[in-house]
Amino acid sequence: MKNTSSPSSDIPNESLGPAGVRGELHVLAIMANEKRDDQSRLKDSSTRTFKVEALLAKANSATEGIKGDFGVEDGGSYLLLPQDQAMSRVRCAGGMFEFKKNSKGEQSLVSFECTATSTAEARRKFSETVLPFVDYLSYVANCPIVLTTIRVHDPKNDRHAIEYVSPYRQAIFSQHISNLYPEMAPVHAMYREAKNSHSDFYTFLCYYKILEGLLGAVRNEVFVRARSKGISLQGRREVVPASEHIAESYQKHVGKPIKGFFDEVLNPQFRVAIAHFITDAGTILNMSDFQHANSYAEVLFVTELCVREVIQSHSLLLEALHAKNGA
Repeated sequence: MKNTSSPSSDIPNESLGPAGVRGELHVLAIMANEKRDDQSRLKDSSTRTFKVEALLAKANSATEGIKGDFGVEDGGSYLLLPQDQAMSRVRCAGGMFEFKKNSKGEQSLVSFECTATSTAEARRKFSETVLPFVDYLSYVANCPIVLTTIRVHDPKNDRHAIEYVSPYRQAIFSQHISNLYPEMAPVHAMYREAKNSHSDFYTFLCYYKILEGLLGAVRNEVFVRARSKGISLQGRREVVPASEHIAESYQKHVGKPIKGFFDEVLNPQFRVAIAHFITDAGTILNMSDFQHANSYAEVLFVTELCVREVIQSHSLLLEALHAKNGA
């Protein structure tokens, strides 16, 4: 909790969680006549009106800050509104929402009002009501429509909840690096592909494929090569690394074999759905569904930790193989 009288505030990156991980920033306005404490306002479960606004963009782009006071001029899209039309209003079973335009005439912000008991429920209703229409517009107009930032306003408690992706930190690169083995080139390429993606679904799939290879065929090939040369290799025990930032639902896997986590959790619960669209149980993966999206965002960090652990193990095996082979 941090108090400030300024419309902006400096928050250390470390306080925003690991780089690349999604989070939510809650801002409470200081109200002169407010008698409730902050926790009462944050945990209010009464039914009330919420306003959800999302900023549109033509493409994903990295940002080094969290902008919570965004407006129509901060967004843009390939969708235009007529000059004499200030906004486009859509009514459907889930409620009403509006697309507002910037000075270029581009639809740049979508605004939705609903009744809910929490910011999470308001975001879920936004996903259920607004995103299907946005998905349809992307298909009809044959163009990308990116929602870069979502802000949920709770007027009763004068509270804003802002979704963000924790910014990446600058790193000092030393040219004196260890050996770079050609066998690792596809792995590093897939890892960079994951990092360059702004889709949790696609990032997860990249991480999954790395684990699938290094825990399976790619790893086996190294031992086959070693045996053919009479070389004995000893792999280290690979376990799910510990971190306070791992979601509570996955903390029970910390310290247990990564292979078991891969086989028992990542494959049946996530890979099958994203690879086949429809699972054996008949569940259809909806990438705009709040629960589906949240589940992938939640498992992403622990998966990344496992990937880095397995990459390091595999690199050590290659180092031992090349050293014993005299290469």
